[in-house]
Amino acid sequence: MLEFTVMDSKNPIFLYYLFCFLIGFYIANGTTVLFERELGFSFQQVFVLGGLYMLMFVLFEVPSGALADLLGRRNCVVLGCFVLTLGAVATGLSNNFWQVFASFFLWAMGFSFISGADEALLYDKLADQNEYAKVFGRARFFAIIGTALAGILGPVLYSQNFRWPYLASAIPFFLAAIAMLGFEESHQKRGFSLRAHVDQIKDGLQHAWENRYVRWSILIMSLTFAVWYNLLNSYQPVLQELGFGVRVFSVILPIMFAAEAVGSGLAGKFYGFFGEVKVFWISVLGLGTVLLVTGLWYVQFALAFIFAYQFFLGVLRPAVSAYANGHIESHHRATVISAQGMVSTVFAAGTLFLSGGLSDAIGLRYLVVILGGLVLVAGLGLLIYQPKQKNS
Repeated sequence: MLEFTVMDSKNPIFLYYLFCFLIGFYIANGTTVLFERELGFSFQQVFVLGGLYMLMFVLFEVPSGALADLLGRRNCVVLGCFVLTLGAVATGLSNNFWQVFASFFLWAMGFSFISGADEALLYDKLADQNEYAKVFGRARFFAIIGTALAGILGPVLYSQNFRWPYLASAIPFFLAAIAMLGFEESHQKRGFSLRAHVDQIKDGLQHAWENRYVRWSILIMSLTFAVWYNLLNSYQPVLQELGFGVRVFSVILPIMFAAEAVGSGLAGKFYGFFGEVKVFWISVLGLGTVLLVTGLWYVQFALAFIFAYQFFLGVLRPAVSAYANGHIESHHRATVISAQGMVSTVFAAGTLFLSGGLSDAIGLRYLVVILGGLVLVAGLGLLIYQPKQKNS
């Protein structure tokens, strides 16, 4: 059995914050599309690769979540960090589409080992929905601060050598694994066997399907994740179309990520003050509105609305996580959260293939308009039919 041992620790939450910061400090994050363009990719290839990358998660998401429930969430998180370290080096050394494509399997595997397991690890430690919303919101804050700092360093390294941001990203991923070795797990491991693994996957998927709160959170996450991932694959050229040079990205990207960090930092307070119903109305409708305005008013001032989008995104993510985790039994938690991620990933991949063709046909500006309208129309329908607790 795979086991990572550490000295006894009082398990300070700051280790979880440090882990989130280091995972967020993904130095190549702000130059991924530019890296692919440097290798000669067309915009369609960029979107197709993004869609294929999302589909890779289908192979790993639920099996890795079930493995975390059986072997331990911390073990899977640590393993995921080591795999990401290899992925960063492999992509940084790639020279063509198929080499980048192959290296992305490591990224999908690494993030899948972390996805679900990290949230379940924290929720089991706190065992309180409101407290989890606050702590997870702070963790997201530190993750985004890491991303903001990476947004400064990444373009600087890129201007020196377009491979350096990816190669340098291996360092924080490796350190994140070391940080999580000190986090003491509360969840009781159940031991691994192939039969137990299959049963865990089956039971977890059944639990996700039968739980109306989990079903709703999967739908709202699928919508917002798909829109976010489409924008992730297009915001760099969008900024260029608005008239901002790559060197200015080292100023713009940290502000974008800082806006999201502020939203995440306030998410716990919003969740407690407004409740789980109103916080979704505010964040989802806010996301759709600012995206729509950005596309319709496509000038440099629209950057302010992109910052606003990041803020609402920062509020929404911890809210969705707290809502879903609060309605999942502990022994299924990592499996169900991973299933949630898998469905969201498949939906995002499908929209990416469509967006790739649309962006070449109608331009990125009108793609942003369509994405904003999608969030408003589909989001409004989901908000109206959100399951409500009796005490909400």
